[in-house]
Amino acid sequence: MSNRILRRPIPPSLRPVPGIGESFFAHAPSTRVRTIAQLCAAESVGAVYTMPGGKSGEAQLERVLATHREIAGGAATALADANRYSGANRLPASAPLSLQWLQRQWDAGASWAVTDSGYLDRGADEDLASLFANADDLARKATGRFFLAVPADNHWVTTRAPDLRTVVERHGIPVIYLFGSTGDPLASKKAVEGLLYLLDSAVPSALMRTDQAAIGALTGNAVFGAMGTSTSLRHIYPPRNGGGFGTSPFPSAFLPQGISFHRTDTLGRAIALSPDELHWICFCERCGGLRLDSVIDATHAFTHSLLSLTDLVRHVLGGDRNCSRSSWGALCRNAQFTHIDIESTTGIKWSYPSFLGAWGAVTR
Repeated sequence: MSNRILRRPIPPSLRPVPGIGESFFAHAPSTRVRTIAQLCAAESVGAVYTMPGGKSGEAQLERVLATHREIAGGAATALADANRYSGANRLPASAPLSLQWLQRQWDAGASWAVTDSGYLDRGADEDLASLFANADDLARKATGRFFLAVPADNHWVTTRAPDLRTVVERHGIPVIYLFGSTGDPLASKKAVEGLLYLLDSAVPSALMRTDQAAIGALTGNAVFGAMGTSTSLRHIYPPRNGGGFGTSPFPSAFLPQGISFHRTDTLGRAIALSPDELHWICFCERCGGLRLDSVIDATHAFTHSLLSLTDLVRHVLGGDRNCSRSSWGALCRNAQFTHIDIESTTGIKWSYPSFLGAWGAVTR
């Protein structure tokens, strides 16, 4: 019997909404639509596509969503990210929202549209008020369903979560949160607690442009969690000096037992020092029990990482919210020990990501 037959579908969201059947999403550039759509077809995963700016993005929208449905199926969910909240020319959250952008998404077959919101910086309360006032205006004119994107500095999740949730509930418009920081915006216990508080609202909410927190969000009432397929799509870089994303000739690959990404050259060096450790073995459908030093190119790393993550989602979801959250917390705590063991057996400094401790503490 093949491994494919034994694989069960990814469980649905604990907080489903009409028109979205998937819980776990891949957030990718629109240029990867064919690769992502194939994954979505095989794994029942949704997709968020970040579009290029300006007229180019508008022109490509219909083609990208049509290509996705052609490969993944007519019922597959694909959302569009206008990405006006990032980069040197980002717009503030007070910028007007485009009804035409929403209509283009509906006309292209999207079950839900996503607003072209600008970035909400810390302390920008007036911009927050403008964002939701503009969303109210859209809601009065809209002919279909839409999410209000809320791209925000992580101060809004670590410190201002009660204020943000109050505004969300006052307006009642479904939201998608995206957070920005010079590092991981959801790496602290305070940030995780704030995120879970936001997601526990009666107003449907989701999380995108994030890292492994997409899985944690699914244990906390998120409609869906969308994890970036590259470092630049796993959080927003805020409009201040410092931080940013470097480049490397080596692709990164997911270490399942560590719930973490590492460059393939780093993995290869560590595996050579402790080749018999079981945490180097991957049982995703692409690897089939091979060691992670078999991942030698970007295509293999990409496919392996996404398939391993969908296996992780299957493991976490399937019970009620308390069971799912306990499962996720236990996996994060076990992953910390995996990192400690790697450092001990290889002698290489191998610090575990801070988010593991944050989720492990909150979900005890």
